[in-house]
Amino acid sequence: MGSEKRGPEDASGMEFAGGADRVDDDYRLPDVEEVVDDIDLEPYLDQRHDPLAGPLDEPAAVDVSAPPLLVLRDLLNDERFPEMFHRALRHADPDFRELFPRDAGPVLREFVRAMSWALVTTEEALGDRTKVEEVVDFARHLGADHRKLELAPRHHQRFGEALTNTLRHLAGRSWDDRLQTTLTTAYRVLSSALQQGAGQEDGPARVGATVVEVLRPTRDVAVVRLISDTMIDYHPGQYLSVLTPYSPGVWRRLSPSIPSNPAGQIEFHVRDVPGGELSGSLVRGVGVGDRWVLARPLGMLEVDRTEPFRDVLMIAGGTGIAPLRCLVLDMLRHGQNPRVHLFYGARFPGDLYDLPTLVDLAATSPWLTIQPVSEEDEDPWWAGPAEELPRTLHRRQTGTLVDAVTRWGSWADRQVIIAGSPDMLRATVRGMVAAGTPRENIDFDRP
Repeated sequence: MGSEKRGPEDASGMEFAGGADRVDDDYRLPDVEEVVDDIDLEPYLDQRHDPLAGPLDEPAAVDVSAPPLLVLRDLLNDERFPEMFHRALRHADPDFRELFPRDAGPVLREFVRAMSWALVTTEEALGDRTKVEEVVDFARHLGADHRKLELAPRHHQRFGEALTNTLRHLAGRSWDDRLQTTLTTAYRVLSSALQQGAGQEDGPARVGATVVEVLRPTRDVAVVRLISDTMIDYHPGQYLSVLTPYSPGVWRRLSPSIPSNPAGQIEFHVRDVPGGELSGSLVRGVGVGDRWVLARPLGMLEVDRTEPFRDVLMIAGGTGIAPLRCLVLDMLRHGQNPRVHLFYGARFPGDLYDLPTLVDLAATSPWLTIQPVSEEDEDPWWAGPAEELPRTLHRRQTGTLVDAVTRWGSWADRQVIIAGSPDMLRATVRGMVAAGTPRENIDFDRP
């Protein structure tokens, strides 16, 4: 901190405490600087300090008779691993502090799940190259998605070093050359595949976008319209990885509600999910002029246009309407389309915020039928005044989406496309299969 010469008054004209006594002591540090100077921060700022130094009081139990791949899986699933690994990563490379969100728990738990699957699948393959190649292909696909992080080879190296150090620390004296060799080999194969996947993709890893309009049709939904710096060529029904300033380091998958276009116009629908890592701060904080980062499109919800056309059943819950509306808008480009019956559901009638747009689309598209559904028959008093919903061909039904859909039959002859929350997806898929819908006819993106 600075110790420049000061008079008895600061730039605002206010006297320092005790200024009259300090007029002649021009080089004395202000009180706040003296307090900070007395605090020893070296143990916390010294980057040489190893957060994994010293043995654990209770190392993880290791079954020395088990295959080493499964031992590594068990160590990864120790409840202490995510926190210890996060600290090891922060120590391994300063860049990891920016790459991971403040609460890295959810991201690292996803890593544990993916790594555990890779280890178990490789062990159960028993040398079968076809099954092992499935793991390598998965890593390549993941690497293509990780292009958005712009990782360098040194990041992969230091990530592996932090992983090894954490697992060794957890195992304690049970760590041996067998586990070290197995982990080194497995990580080298997976890391190489990740980098291969990232290198196979063309185009920019990231594209900037500016928020140009924000609509709030309900108390907990924001419709965000952006213009990207360069056009992002995504297919209708895909989702994009999105990084926003409202929760640093947190990437979120959002589905555009309009098709890709040369003007770079993109629209996302975001609902404030209680306990969500990003959605709450996004819905409450987004404003015109904000800068977002968009990355590689993923997923593939699509309408099968193979002739003869097979009719389509679409089921959207809440903001799950976004990718299905994008599919419908894309269908408008074609002269001939299969019939589409779209069930659009929410908890309260007033939450069917996109119904006016869907009704307008159906008015000029004889192949499109809209069926609104709400779990409750009326809006709660605290929701405030609600606009009257537009009329559709079918009257709004009351109940869950799966009940409303299966009330009409099994839809066994339709291509079924579902979008919504994880709970809604599970309930709808299970209910439809129980009602007789062939599972292979149902398409949805896993969250």
